[in-house]
Amino acid sequence: MKKLNIRQHIMTAISFMIPYVVASGMLMVLGNVMGGEVLGEFTPGIGIPDMLSSLGATGLGFLPIIISTGIAYSIADRPGIAPGVLLGLLSQVNGYGFLGGLLSGFLVGYLVVYLIKVIKVPEWMEGLVPQLIIPLVSSLIVGLLMQYIIGVPIIALTDGITNLLINMQGGSIILLGFTIGVLSAIDYGGPINKTVFVFASGVMTEGVGGPIAVLILASMVAPFGLTIGYWLSKVLNKDIYSDTEVDNLKSAFLMGCAQITEGSFPIILNDLVRITIATGLGAGVGGAMALYFGVSSTVPAGGFFALPGINNPLMWLLSLLVGSLITATVVVFTKRKPEEELLQEVEEKELDLSRVTVS
Repeated sequence: MKKLNIRQHIMTAISFMIPYVVASGMLMVLGNVMGGEVLGEFTPGIGIPDMLSSLGATGLGFLPIIISTGIAYSIADRPGIAPGVLLGLLSQVNGYGFLGGLLSGFLVGYLVVYLIKVIKVPEWMEGLVPQLIIPLVSSLIVGLLMQYIIGVPIIALTDGITNLLINMQGGSIILLGFTIGVLSAIDYGGPINKTVFVFASGVMTEGVGGPIAVLILASMVAPFGLTIGYWLSKVLNKDIYSDTEVDNLKSAFLMGCAQITEGSFPIILNDLVRITIATGLGAGVGGAMALYFGVSSTVPAGGFFALPGINNPLMWLLSLLVGSLITATVVVFTKRKPEEELLQEVEEKELDLSRVTVS
């Protein structure tokens, strides 16, 4: 793991991703505050609120491309950019989500490094290697892997989740709420969350608004749980958040109020497994409580802006609070502080101006 420098490559990609996520997320928040909606396309006469919401949502949808490109660039430098973009786009279009972008970035980055070492061509063809051969070969190989091998279980998983949720209808309300909460939260807006959203939106059109209310709540547990976890760590005198993570929490919390989980990614990726477990537990308990109390929604999304469409807002807020507290508690006792030296190395690498000349 250390030889591959996986953590360093992720940190580099995160450093590229933070301003992109914050800008896109805050555009969407501003649009939501002004009453905007996410539209399918931009037209010349689109209103400012709808334009802001749509631009922000579209930007967040490109996260697989950003993370794939960032990781591929960190591993292979400039030759990794083009295939990183293409494979991130494949993940975005096919619904492989953030996880797909993460995997494609590593696959294409290491493959490019390998190709640079092994490809030998005549001198007159050397100019074609970085411009044509490496981008084409790496994109072709990893693209086929993602489309026909790696992507297959991802699609199968989403289909299985749909069948699971359909079969659980009519069973235990608490178990259904827990399941929807966990599945809505553990991939942070990825393909699993989108599968649950399709299911919840479908039953909402039939007058059953409980699942969508759980999904809205569960999508907010990560940013709120991490924020509460920070303050709880201060009370317990546990040093588990880096200065960079504390700065990221400010925007993550604001975006979380509008049900935008992506602002938490820079923190989540520092300790993915532990934070995901904490998020799943909190979202599951919150979801179980919400369905037990009979909470439902007539609004498909929006975070706190969806409150007017929720039939029992107090119980919904209580469920969100309990779920976030559970996540915060697990985070405080399991999360590890990221290596500050590694963060510093990444920042210094980005701020290296030694090759800049002034003429």
